[in-house]
Amino acid sequence: MRIRTALAALPLVALAGCGLTGPDSYGTDERKVTVEAGDEFTLEVPASPSLGENWYLAEPRPDSAVLRYESKGEDFEGGDKGVTGSGKGTQQFEFTAVAPGKTTVKLLYCPHGLCHSAAEVTASPSPGSSASPLPVTTAAETDTPDDTDNPTYYLYTITVS
Repeated sequence: MRIRTALAALPLVALAGCGLTGPDSYGTDERKVTVEAGDEFTLEVPASPSLGENWYLAEPRPDSAVLRYESKGEDFEGGDKGVTGSGKGTQQFEFTAVAPGKTTVKLLYCPHGLCHSAAEVTASPSPGSSASPLPVTTAAETDTPDDTDNPTYYLYTITVS
């Protein structure tokens, strides 16, 4: 009986090693990432758009000779019906490692609807306007989105071997 069970599980173990589980995913707690050329991976960050929390890929973009930006995705769960802001989820930034090298991915976290794009944060106010650009900080290695109420840059160092 044990041999039959072990043999039945063998194909599942073999398939798990073939990359069928999808690309690796890294959150805000793991900002030094090492991958191999050809690998696909995702930067996955917590977000709640119903509370105005969003993330954007900021300038400067990663070195395209080392890393290719593929797409942005979202995955959200609905919260309690009728309760604004009770849903939670993630936003994903998908990349492919192109060639050996090192580059930086700069993600902008915008809480409370304070900004609607990375360009908005870095833009100068229009002439004659009394508005000032939004203050933006850069997160420390141990900072999480829960640590701030201001737009914040999260820097990921990506090494491709």
